[in-house]
Formats: sequence, structure tokens, C-alpha cells
Amino acid sequence: MAYDALIIGGGPGGYVCALRAAALGLKVALVEEKELGGVCLPWGCVPTKALYAATHLMHGAATASEMGVDFASPAVDLMRLASWKQGVTDRLAAGIADLMKAAGIDVVRARATLVGPRTVRLSSGASLDADRIVLATGSHPIELPGFAFSDPRVWSSDDALRLTEIPRRLIVVGGGVVGLELATIYRRLGSEVTVVEFLPEVLAPLGLDRRATAVIRRALAQAGVRVITGVSATSQRENGESVELTLSDGSKLDADRVLVAVGRRPSSAGLGLEAVGIEPDRRGAVPVNERGETRTAGIYAIGDLVPGPMLAHKASRDGIVAAHAMAGEDHTPVSAELIPQVVFTSPEVASIGLSETAARTAGHDVLVGRFAYAGLGKALGMRETEGFFQVVAASADHRILGATIVGAEASDLLAEAALAVRNGLTLEAVAETVHAHPTLPEGFHEACENALGRGIHTARR
Repeated sequence: MAYDALIIGGGPGGYVCALRAAALGLKVALVEEKELGGVCLPWGCVPTKALYAATHLMHGAATASEMGVDFASPAVDLMRLASWKQGVTDRLAAGIADLMKAAGIDVVRARATLVGPRTVRLSSGASLDADRIVLATGSHPIELPGFAFSDPRVWSSDDALRLTEIPRRLIVVGGGVVGLELATIYRRLGSEVTVVEFLPEVLAPLGLDRRATAVIRRALAQAGVRVITGVSATSQRENGESVELTLSDGSKLDADRVLVAVGRRPSSAGLGLEAVGIEPDRRGAVPVNERGETRTAGIYAIGDLVPGPMLAHKASRDGIVAAHAMAGEDHTPVSAELIPQVVFTSPEVASIGLSETAARTAGHDVLVGRFAYAGLGKALGMRETEGFFQVVAASADHRILGATIVGAEASDLLAEAALAVRNGLTLEAVAETVHAHPTLPEGFHEACENALGRGIHTARR
């Protein structure tokens, strides 16, 4: 059977692309070798956030005596926790399967390889033809030399999310988003955690202002997570029951497990790109235009497979843009600075658009407003006073260029800022919108008022 569109990969880019393409009237097939949902659903964002929520409960119960509420010491049943986490991902995967069926999309369980610009060969031996093909095969964890994931002492992020054990001592190699999120989770579960980061600062690729990273470093230290920056892990060896890790400065660390979280690489190998004249870059990413189309007409690539932030919501947006392009419709692409970035540490970190540093570097004359969580009644009642709201706007017209939120529920609170940046709203547009009290979103309102020099709850100096 010939299709209008064939999508290879059923992650948040691929399945969203398939659903939108079907809604636009195309006959669609989706080929997925493993589970629907890709990496995000079973091995990435969803289980990580489920465990973040579960361990947040543990932390809340352990410190509730501050409010006069006492609980017995939280205890972790690892098998039940793993089972609950799996139930969350299974339910979502079943929901995706139902959506695909309702949309009339043919889901093919196999591995697909390009053999021509309109044909793929399946691992079952069959072939499928389509007028347009979308490559959405995602990414995989980077393996460091000397730290093979086949070694039971060395974990990838996938291994960490299997919840087979809680190591007494855990070394996390990599102070990026994945490394810090898993460090937070395992510290709450009871592990002694050390993070080793090659760059001078954690979360460096996010381009955060120093104020934000300083809050995170302080919070990690208060939680008992040790952070070592400016060094790399060079080797590891078995040392009795433990692992001895050697760092680039010659120092050594002992642990029970080493979690390598130094980033991900596009999964472009074995796709048959050479058969259709597509050459990935040195990282394995597939170059595309603003519509997601590769140099070979009729073949598109989206998500982690292409340059840009490796984020599920970015992949979904790529999929929507590609679907409209395949249907002959224009759909506005989204630039990298309009992609929200969120880190589920404690406190959370969320940003959109330009930071203060990036805005000034780009030549903008800016107004900057801030407001501390400690000034919010809701935050005080939640015992979540760590963090701040920051807004960056152009001095000339007060158009909001970016925002950073560090604090409780920052991942949810960012949506208002994202809407403002995406639509070119001004500081006045937010400041003159009445925000309910007492709530956390008041912090963004106050930051905008502060940028305008008229903050009600900010002391004037």
C-alpha cells in the first residue's frame, strides 16, 4: 500500500506529526520499532517527572514538622515505586495508541531503513512506499570512552530510571539537565550524590544568567549534593565492592555506581541516509530547512534528529510544521529562543527567550525586573521561598524579550512568559492584567512592575 506520508519513529515528534498529517487529510503510516512515545515517554521526560513528584512528597513529609505536622519517616518500596512509574508511562502509551487508531493511522511495528526517496524496507522483509517520508528516530545517550553502558557499574539515564537499586554512593558525570534531575531524585531517595561537570558551571548550555545558576548551586549544596566543576572523568575501575573514578586533575572518587549523563546523540546511523543522498553533520544531526525538509525533496527530519534543543515539545512542534508542509500548507516555524527550557531540579528552573546577558550581548538596551519568591504569600505558605522571577524587556518599546523563573512550579509558571515573548507583549500588558491573590503567578506580574520602576511590593532604593 502507498501512503501520502510515512513517519519513521513514534516519539513526541513522530506521533504528533502523524496525528496532524492525518487531520490534514493525508493517508499516514507510522513505523516504530519499540514503544509508542519514543524516549520521552518510557525513558525520559515522563518517568523522570513522575519520580520527581514522588520524591518531592518524601521531602515534604520529612520536613512537615516545621508546620506542626508530623509523619513517620518516609520509607521507599522500590519495586512499588518502579511499578507505579511504569503504570504512568503505560497509560500514556495506551492513550497514544488509541489516538492513532481513531485517526486511521497504520502503526507498523518494525525497524525501517531508507532504500530510496519514496521507499523504506522493514526489518520484517516487507517494503512500504510513500510520497513523503519523515525521519523522527530521536537520540540516544552518549557513551564516554572507558565508561561502557554494558558495564553493570556504569549507568545510562535509562538504567537510572529502571529503579533496580538505590546506590549508597552515586557519581553523576554531567551537570546538565538530565544529570541534575537524576541527581535530585537519587539524593531524595537517599543516595550520597556527587556531580562531576567538565564545564566551569552546571547547566551551561542553557545560557542562564549567573543569578539562576547560583541559586541552583546553593540549593544542591543544601540538599547534600556535592558538585565538582571544571574537571572531567577520565577512567573508572573496580575497587572491591565499589567503583574508583579518576578525574582529570588526578583526584579520585569512590562510588557504588557511576551515572553518565553527558548528553545525547542523534540516532541517524542505520537509517539508510546514504541511499537518498543525505549526509548528517559530525554529530549525526540531519540538516533541514525551516519546513523540516532535508536536501532530498520529499524527505523530512524532525526532533532530536535535527540541530537544535533536544526537547520533546520542540520535537512536537517540528512534527506539526512538517505535517503542514507535507500537506502543502505554511506553518510558522519556531526559532530556538522561543522554545521553553525547563529543568526539574529543586527548585525548578525555567526560561524562555533571551537572558539578561544574552540580550545585552545582542546589543539590546534592556529593562530588567525581578521579584523574589520570598515576597509571595503563596510561596511562604508552601514553604517554597527559594528562587526568583526575572523579566527582560527592550527599553525602547517595553516588549518582553525573555524571562527566567527559578523556584517552585517554575515549569508551569513559564507558560505566561512564553505567551508574552511569543506574541511580543509589553511589560504593561502583563502589569495591567489583574493576577489572582495569593498565587505564584503574581511573581511574574511583580517582576514586570519592577522593570517599569513601579513595583508595589519591591522596596525602592
